[in-house]
Amino acid sequence: MALIKIWLLVMLATFASWYVLKLINNPKPLAWVFLFWVLVIGLTAGLLYFISVFLAA
Repeated sequence: MALIKIWLLVMLATFASWYVLKLINNPKPLAWVFLFWVLVIGLTAGLLYFISVFLAA
């Protein structure tokens, strides 16, 4: 269930960012915006996991 919530967050952030970029006349391809949010959320989750493992040891 958590994985579904993460993907929904990625999709929501992707479409919101893409729409804002479109409104300010600086459109980017949707795939690049999606890839950005996948990397941001994925790296953040990985970093938090690494920190929690490091602190637990």
